[in-house]
Amino acid sequence: MNMLVPVRIRIGVEVVFDFVCPWCCLGIETAVSAFRGRTDVDVTFRWRPFILNPGLPPGGADLTTWLRGRHGSDDRAQRLMHLIEIQGRSLGRSLHFDRIARVPPTMDAHRLIAWASSRGDCTSLVLGIFDAYFRNGADIGNPVTLAYIAEQHGFDPDLALDFLAGKTMIGTVTSDQLSAQKAGINGVPSLIIDGLAMTGVHDARVLNRLLDTALTAALPAGTDPGETWSVSPDQVSSCQAV
Repeated sequence: MNMLVPVRIRIGVEVVFDFVCPWCCLGIETAVSAFRGRTDVDVTFRWRPFILNPGLPPGGADLTTWLRGRHGSDDRAQRLMHLIEIQGRSLGRSLHFDRIARVPPTMDAHRLIAWASSRGDCTSLVLGIFDAYFRNGADIGNPVTLAYIAEQHGFDPDLALDFLAGKTMIGTVTSDQLSAQKAGINGVPSLIIDGLAMTGVHDARVLNRLLDTALTAALPAGTDPGETWSVSPDQVSSCQAV
């Protein structure tokens, strides 16, 4: 019996993010879930770094002290954490700030994603690093921890650890962040689909509307949407990161 198979359109979604941003965790998990539920498109994610705390020392910083310095008082910081947890629950997702002791530097985590991306789809690894940090309080600034997470998502831990021991792809991460800033992106998470951008945490309905808009205004055949960086500043709203 011959059966017609629906045509699935392939489209690239660029995600600009940092691993210590709770809004990135919530927004990216929601987006991946929403787009994977589509039967009309095959979404390819391209992960773009946006390091929020480039001045952190190698060992990171105590979370309570760092939040106090950023928000002025422990009380204000706790209220903000509570509001983020409420937003997470509204999306069906939990965050456990009480399990996090330190704010780690994220250069190595982004380097790992750049390395893993050259070997195939690393979406599950991105989600795994978020899960390890925001739900288990793992030190994602530690190369051994990152290699362990990579192993859980199909990558060779010895190769990952060997890669992280060097400095390869620091320039790639830095260049990608500069490209995002030059494109007008000043908040994370930001999703870019064929030049259309959306910043912040949104539910599946809003995300699918963005995807539908991008599909109807698709670029000409032969253009790789994953290479699109043209985003006007008025398309991007700011999103404060913790």
